[in-house]
Amino acid sequence: MKISVDGGGLGAKKGERFGNYVFSENLIRALSLYDKKNEYFVYTFTNLKPRLAWLKGRVSLEELINKKDVFLALNQAIPLLVSEKVISFCHGLSYYFYPEYYSKKDYSRLMNQLKEMIKRSNYIVVSSEKVKKELEELTIINYSVGKRVVAIPFGIPFDMLNKRLLRHYVPRNDSKPYFLYVGMDHSIKNIEFIRKTFRKFRELGEFKSYRLILVTKNCARKKLCHLYRNATALLTASYYESFNLPVLEALSQGCPVIGLKSAIIPELAKYVNVASDDKEFVKLMEMIPKKPNIQLIKLPAGRQDRLDKEFNWRNYVNELVRLYEL
Repeated sequence: MKISVDGGGLGAKKGERFGNYVFSENLIRALSLYDKKNEYFVYTFTNLKPRLAWLKGRVSLEELINKKDVFLALNQAIPLLVSEKVISFCHGLSYYFYPEYYSKKDYSRLMNQLKEMIKRSNYIVVSSEKVKKELEELTIINYSVGKRVVAIPFGIPFDMLNKRLLRHYVPRNDSKPYFLYVGMDHSIKNIEFIRKTFRKFRELGEFKSYRLILVTKNCARKKLCHLYRNATALLTASYYESFNLPVLEALSQGCPVIGLKSAIIPELAKYVNVASDDKEFVKLMEMIPKKPNIQLIKLPAGRQDRLDKEFNWRNYVNELVRLYEL
């Protein structure tokens, strides 16, 4: 079969290469590695020009001229003209449940994409059972998703599985312990909560030497891997998450995670220290420095294998390919 792939997410600016960029990059690589039966055509801003009206115009024209069997809408948006079957990828409904954290322009754009996705997709792929349930219960402009939603969790990014990743990276010589945040600088991420709880944590005299590192812009992957491996814990407090890829990245590097319940999907909860409020959050921050042996600083071999097995790109591709012929 001939499969079209929207690779527009690979065109993200350097400072914005987080969730969707990492997902697109890893999925496209996984498809090339694990599916040798089908033929893939990846549309990017580099191989398909002009960039103006790219998806609705240029990609639609390509689909009309060179017909394919399936279109993979990795970025939630669908061209005007597409192949016979459309498989869309929904990256969460934060804008639907928390519109106050989005501009009117972004909210309108995302809602229009959601309506079109529900109306035109044969299947919608999501990254967690949480989002699957939310979509199945949703009815917009008289269209419902029904049983067309399939939950497939992300795999651990390939570069986080590379044991030689840090070979040529020389870290800064700084022995001060630190907590880490990784993600967009967006209101939905609730970064102010992290700052506030960290200040409360440092007010406890014995922890005054700790630092908080916020990675909100693009960071070299080698450096990011080093930051995960040496952090006391990753902190996350989003009002809403559909998956939370930095959590999986951190765990893959043996970095403990402290997260508000709203920021942790059920599939990751068993690996994470979950707090219900700021008091519990600070308490968990205190416990990790004091009692490192009870945390997942070094995941035991069995649990690390379990993490790799549960969040695996080969599994993702196998589940996705199965949808092509349904």
